[in-house]
Amino acid sequence: MPLNYERPDGFLGALMAFEGITDGFTIIHGPTGCKYYPASVAESAYQYRPGQAAPAARNVLTFTSRYFFTQPRIPCTYLDSGKFVTGGRDRLQDLYAQVAAQRPGLIAVVNSPGASLVGEDLTAIGGPIPTIRLDHAPYSGGCGEGFQNAVLAVLDSIPPTPVPVAQRHGINLVGLSILHLDWQDSLTDLQGLLGLCGISVRGIIGAGWSTEEIRHSAEATLNVVVHAEYGERLAKEYERRCGIPYVISPAGAPLGFDALETWLRTVCTAAGADPSPGLARIQEGRRQAARSVAVLAAYQLQPRGRTFSVEADGSTAYAAARFLYEYLGMIPVAAACPGGGPWETALRAYFAERHIPVGDDPQHTNADVMIASGSLGASARSRGVALGSVNVEAPDERLVHVTPAPVLGLGGTLRLLDGVLNVIADRQRFR
Repeated sequence: MPLNYERPDGFLGALMAFEGITDGFTIIHGPTGCKYYPASVAESAYQYRPGQAAPAARNVLTFTSRYFFTQPRIPCTYLDSGKFVTGGRDRLQDLYAQVAAQRPGLIAVVNSPGASLVGEDLTAIGGPIPTIRLDHAPYSGGCGEGFQNAVLAVLDSIPPTPVPVAQRHGINLVGLSILHLDWQDSLTDLQGLLGLCGISVRGIIGAGWSTEEIRHSAEATLNVVVHAEYGERLAKEYERRCGIPYVISPAGAPLGFDALETWLRTVCTAAGADPSPGLARIQEGRRQAARSVAVLAAYQLQPRGRTFSVEADGSTAYAAARFLYEYLGMIPVAAACPGGGPWETALRAYFAERHIPVGDDPQHTNADVMIASGSLGASARSRGVALGSVNVEAPDERLVHVTPAPVLGLGGTLRLLDGVLNVIADRQRFR
């Protein structure tokens, strides 16, 4: 029986898209049960921001009213059985007025599944502040679907202003959300590689941008998709509305040496830049990794032939699975990419061509290493399904992040290798 208890859905994806606006405010019109987890996730995503000395998190003592319940993000109208019958218009108007008094750049009001089911009317609120009223999210859909739907609603409310091609500069990264594990570290890593090639990153569409940056987001020369599940539709919409071309790497997410090099070459070709400096930096990472693998080999601790399973977004799973197979010689035994679409199809086709059978239930297939979220990895270890795990998706198992821990880029590739090799070394040598 699959364990689907923690997989992000379209509702969470929509909320994280709105929470990705730094000067925005998100309201849930619904019961407290729909608030606590998303509010906690949103707050954890803003532990810090690059270039800031102090955390950008909101002060919990500032938000102690009945709508916030000591959580500084995503207040809710706490609809109960009586309000589901008589309607929650009065609470919604009161909460909206409190939020509007803080003068955010945008307010997003989202019906919970229950409020949407009974037909709660969101047109009762409004004012001079741009306001998005999301009557329903794709509750049964994937997180990426809900995320992109919400960002498109943002673009309708705050349209980016197109500028002549001659006035454009830099690129936007598309398809990275604040829900992605250590998204800010991944951004810093990718920015560093692109910067070596003379490419500046203006910002991320959908994560950590302000309403002012939304208005200026059409001033980029190119949109670069990081995770297709979270960004392909957005990139196409920017091309349609603003004439900004976009690129998607055929290798999936920029994770793994080959996939990262392919991603960098794809971006540089489209941007007219020289990828050589970035490729040289990746080559340094290859040498660093090779030394570690050689040390293990000297102690007869070999990753080759060991098994792994993966459960993650399609573009991440595709890149990670190919990397572990091609670079370390490990064998995939199971893979699952909920909502992965073409990436999961490509993953299975790749290994089918090599006559390697890959199951579809990582949560119940024995493997040496599981590549997944922190909760799924912990579950697999506790049940004896996996000897060890490496986290590539939220939620993580760590509470404190002192050193950078990107999931993508060169740092993310070395982090994945470090996790996998340590599991193998520990289990082969001491168990």
